Amino acid sequence: MLTIMYRSEAATLLPFSELTQICLTSAHKNRALGITGFLIEFDGIFLQVLEGESDAVDRLYDRIRADPRHRNVELLLREAGDTGRSFGFWAMNFGPLNDHDFWRGVFGRPMGLPEFARRSHDPDFALEVLSRAYLHACTVADINPSVRDFVHGAIPSFASA
Repeated sequence: MLTIMYRSEAATLLPFSELTQICLTSAHKNRALGITGFLIEFDGIFLQVLEGESDAVDRLYDRIRADPRHRNVELLLREAGDTGRSFGFWAMNFGPLNDHDFWRGVFGRPMGLPEFARRSHDPDFALEVLSRAYLHACTVADINPSVRDFVHGAIPSFASA
């Protein structure tokens, strides 16, 4: 199992509808390749995590790096192991982060683009944001059955520690 997390910037800002379509197409392809992942976007800055067999994830990451819609692609994490999937619920899902309610609800305060742009280079911060956005999306999916066509695995349980 290989996990890759990267940061990139949009070459040009894409409308939400186009980002959603890219995610739907990616979910279909990823499911066939056994890849799971989660993508977040904040005003053209992307953080994404991909998980799966090493060859499949490496090939996908190479295609992402070559995609002209991205620039400044920065690998934040590359980890191989037998720990299983941390983002295994989604074949791919997308979470926009320019919603102040998300930041208040998840981090306790809004976060502006300059702070996010600066902090998103830090792997620990990027993983925390991806993890929290992922849990938020899973919670929404548990409430809204119409999104279940886009999942890869079972809805994760959120037992309190």
